[in-house]
Amino acid sequence: MKNIIKITMAAVALGALLPAGFSSCTDMSGDGIDSILWEGSRNPENTSFRNPVWEPSLEAGTLVKGASMYVALSASTQWTPGLVNICPALTSNNLMTWIRANDGFTADGQPLWAEGRVNSLSVDYARAVTGATYWMFYTLEGGNAIGVASATTAQGPYTDRGEFLTAEAVQSASIRNPFFFVVSTAYYLCYTANDGIYIQRLTLNRTRGASLNGTATKIAGTGFDDICIYRKSSDEIYLFATVSSAGGSEIRYAKAEAVTGPYVDKSGVSLTDGSQGEPLIASGNELVNPENPMRAFLNSEQTHVFVAYNATKSGKSQMTSGFARKPLLITPIEIGEDGWFSQSVTAQEGWTTPRFE
Repeated sequence: MKNIIKITMAAVALGALLPAGFSSCTDMSGDGIDSILWEGSRNPENTSFRNPVWEPSLEAGTLVKGASMYVALSASTQWTPGLVNICPALTSNNLMTWIRANDGFTADGQPLWAEGRVNSLSVDYARAVTGATYWMFYTLEGGNAIGVASATTAQGPYTDRGEFLTAEAVQSASIRNPFFFVVSTAYYLCYTANDGIYIQRLTLNRTRGASLNGTATKIAGTGFDDICIYRKSSDEIYLFATVSSAGGSEIRYAKAEAVTGPYVDKSGVSLTDGSQGEPLIASGNELVNPENPMRAFLNSEQTHVFVAYNATKSGKSQMTSGFARKPLLITPIEIGEDGWFSQSVTAQEGWTTPRFE
């Protein structure tokens, strides 16, 4: 009995000497090697997050910070063959872990002013519009116009308000990829026309719906598409855009001192004067063709801007349903002291640092 007590006490003493971060690896392979590994004082989950943050797809999606949570909505799709999701919604408390919610439109309430699915959309929070605090601007695959819908929650269900802005009305052969954003009680809609990207002030009313306020301003030339605008401060505004590159796509950016521009590169050349902006997110090895910047968020330490966007897994561009497979990524990009990003990055899967706080 005394020997058993001595052995037990020795084991306890040895355990007390080992730091909590050490773990014993018992020899299970019979090679006679037994080791102790140091894995650090914190788990990866405490310092990093895994990309993509949502699979299999959030094609042509949108992301909004609501009153109590983040919400992402996809274009209409089929995650499972034969099961139609009309703008499926996800919810999150931290941008990094997402939970499936309802569809943005009910089957009876989906837009029907043109044939085809919702194939691009953008949502933001208009808290001042009582009774219709979330507004969606979208396009339909068979149409040549931007539609509008509203809801009382970010994930919907949305009430469709029909066709809003046609290509003919903006004197363009096409109109696509709306981006809607709110600055306090000012509402803006961006869209891509044949000759570039425009920004248009809006008026929103729960009863009368959306209407144009003033005239549109051109903020980028041809070659840019699928933009989002992030307002860091009153005079630090970033424009992120999808740009064609080597047969694929990448994300570039520019800066302005006002939401209506001009948006310029580091040398001061405007996107409407031939600038292609600054490189931001390029294709990696596993994830290629980054596109559709949805929205950006500043972390609490104000060191990184976290950009939400789509990318495609190399060699796996479609789901078994035949619909596009475009996962949702959240990538932190460090801000330099001059307000420009310190360096461009590549789209990568796996552990990503730092976490969004």
